[in-house]
Amino acid sequence: MTDLELQTTENLTHHDDDDIDDDDDQLNSQHKIVPLASEINKQDSLKKTTNQSNFDAANLIKTDIKKYVSTTIPEDHSGFIHCHIKREKEGRTKAFSTIYYLYFDGQTKDDQSLLLIARKHFAVGGHSEYFIGYNVDNPSKNLNEENSIAKLKRTTNIGHEYVLYDHQKTGKPQLAAMLYEKHLIGKGHPRRLDVLLHDTEKTTRQLKDNETIIDEWAAGHSNDLMQLRNKIPVFNEETKSHHLTFVESRVIQPSHKNFQLVMLTTNNAEHIVMEFGRIDANNFALDYRYPLRATEAFAIALSCFHNRFTT
Repeated sequence: MTDLELQTTENLTHHDDDDIDDDDDQLNSQHKIVPLASEINKQDSLKKTTNQSNFDAANLIKTDIKKYVSTTIPEDHSGFIHCHIKREKEGRTKAFSTIYYLYFDGQTKDDQSLLLIARKHFAVGGHSEYFIGYNVDNPSKNLNEENSIAKLKRTTNIGHEYVLYDHQKTGKPQLAAMLYEKHLIGKGHPRRLDVLLHDTEKTTRQLKDNETIIDEWAAGHSNDLMQLRNKIPVFNEETKSHHLTFVESRVIQPSHKNFQLVMLTTNNAEHIVMEFGRIDANNFALDYRYPLRATEAFAIALSCFHNRFTT
C-alpha cells in the first residue's frame, strides 16, 4: 500500500466481516471483483501523477466549491482526483433512508472536503431516485426536488437504466445515463456497464417528452454523446475469481461493486477514467479524471447501489 493510500484511507478502514450492500453482496458473491494493486503505483507513484495542467482541484474547492462540482476535469490533467463516498443508513430497518456523502481527499488524512450529498428517494410507481445537492441540515428530510442540483432517476422498474438530470439549468437537461446489462442470478460473469455523457452545448435536437439520451443512443443519434464502458475483469482459473488492477490502489476489499470505467483512445486503447470500489462496509473509493466532473462521477457510483438481478 502506498503512503498516499495510507493517508487517504487509514481513517476510513475498519475490520468488518459483513460484505452486504443495498443490493446484497452475499447474493452476488460469485461476481465479486478482487482488487489488485498496480505495479506502476508501487514503483513510481510520483511519475504517474505528473501532468502539465494548471488545474488545481484543491484550490478551486476551497474558493468555489459550486463551480468545482460542475467543472469537467481538463483533458491535460492526467492525474486522478481522489474522492470517497461515505454511506449512512438511517431508521430501524437501515434500508429505506440512505444518505451518501462525497468527500474530496487531499494529501493527508485530515485534508478532506465535503463536496456533495445524495439522498435515496422512492418515487411514486416504485422508481428510485437520488437527489444530489450541497451540504444541508438533516438531508434525509431537507434534500429534495426543489433544492437539489441534480437528480439521478431510474428509468425501469428492475433497475437497468438510469438518467442524470441537471436541476441548475432551465428544462433540467440530461447530463448522463448509465446502462447495466440485464443480469440473471447464476450468470457467470460480473455485470457490464455503459455510461453515456451528454454534451448539452453540442445538442442540436430537442428531446421529446419521456425521451432520454438512451433512446438517442439506441437510435444512432450519438454525435453529442460520449460513451464509456467498464473494463472487463480478468478471471483467474486458479482462484476462480475475477480481478481488476486498480491504478490508484485505493480499492481494498473484494466486491461486485468494484469497477473501472474506460474510454477508447484514437488507437482503440483503453484509457481508465474512473475507479470505484469498496474500502470497507460503508466507505468507497472514487477516483476520476477527464472527461468527468464531480456530479457525473458521483451519479455513476450511486447507480451501482441497487439490486438489478432477475430470476
